Amino acid sequence: MDKLNRRKFLAKSSLGLAGATICLCSNSGCATITGQGNTPEIKPKAYSIENNKLRIVLDQVPELSKIGGAVKILDKSLPEPIIVARVDDKEYVALSLKCPHRGVELEYLKKDKQFRCASLGHSRFKTDGTYIKGPAKKPLKSYSTRLGILDRNKLVITIE
Repeated sequence: MDKLNRRKFLAKSSLGLAGATICLCSNSGCATITGQGNTPEIKPKAYSIENNKLRIVLDQVPELSKIGGAVKILDKSLPEPIIVARVDDKEYVALSLKCPHRGVELEYLKKDKQFRCASLGHSRFKTDGTYIKGPAKKPLKSYSTRLGILDRNKLVITIE
């Protein structure tokens, strides 16, 4: 049996740490470490916020042009980051972007019509924010959405 000196110990330890990091990143897209999911961020020019209303100009957000698309909105003037998903032909939902368990971002799963935490625990939520399973144990904050009355190209989200 070889003697393990300090140099060999540190070299082997760093390889183990690198391997664990690669494993975590490949399994969860690094969300466990970074707290960020894969949902694209909406461009600031595609929305406006005033009088507790967030208005999204849909033709400037290609991700929401098809059922199953989703975007996140990270704006300091909002009470919290929001994820918006198109769940049906004329139905959009808006929820808190952060999982109540550890604050990791959520992602929309089109085939399941559910939101899932991007962390290893993978808490799951219905499209209305209701908790389904996982370590979170709490629902997500849900925001009211509607297509514009005069302009059907705008999605209006009420922020309260």
